[in-house]
Amino acid sequence: MAKRRGVDAERAATLPKDVYELQLGLVRQVNDMHIFVQQALPLLQKAQKRYSGSDEEDDRAYSVPSHKKSGVAYRTDEELKEIYERFIAQDLYNNLLVAMVSRCESYLFDVLRAVLRAYPGKITLNVQGVEQKRTVDAEVVLNATDLDAVRCSMIEDRIHNLSYAKAADYLRFFHQVAQINTGDEAFSRFIEIKATRDVIVHNAGRANAIYLVKCGELARAQEGKALPMGAKYFDQCVATVKRVAGIVKRDIEANFTSGR
Repeated sequence: MAKRRGVDAERAATLPKDVYELQLGLVRQVNDMHIFVQQALPLLQKAQKRYSGSDEEDDRAYSVPSHKKSGVAYRTDEELKEIYERFIAQDLYNNLLVAMVSRCESYLFDVLRAVLRAYPGKITLNVQGVEQKRTVDAEVVLNATDLDAVRCSMIEDRIHNLSYAKAADYLRFFHQVAQINTGDEAFSRFIEIKATRDVIVHNAGRANAIYLVKCGELARAQEGKALPMGAKYFDQCVATVKRVAGIVKRDIEANFTSGR
């Protein structure tokens, strides 16, 4: 453990390298998603074209999961064409965007976890909008093998609470704890991407009042209207997430390389 109060010297020394490796992992996964889209779209378009030219009007049987031994769903070739069209135009991007936001948030929380483990004195910092648990459960203390185990439990509680906060709120906490320049435009765009993800999951892809409040001037549709989704926006999301990851890595290196 560190000689200085509130600092774990070993973890502080490796913090920039640890964050660099986390950043490399995120960038690779996001690039993989983009490569997958570029490889998958021609195959989907080819299949869609095949069904578009079909004269078959009868249903075909397709195996699907079921609680029974086997399940079957029936679709006409026209319905298959519509499925392909939907995924080519929107659903493929929607599903990968949800995964991308989840992966980026995991990266941000992993970086925050690394900073708090290196500098546990920061655990008690307060930010409006982020709930803080001010006590430690007796069971945690009694079962802990050392003080570090108690600190790790407190850190996990803090991150758990952060995961339920609005993106703008947990980014303020991120700025205060990790000294990241979250005022960069990339973070505002990430908030919009995160809000788009929420709308996809919870409101069938249509903008609502919550989305408009979160995004402000960056809102991409009026309330009740479908949020545009396609290759151009997806590419922007990929670039934004990589930019966010790069800023985090850069600022950690600048602010914590000396272990201060």
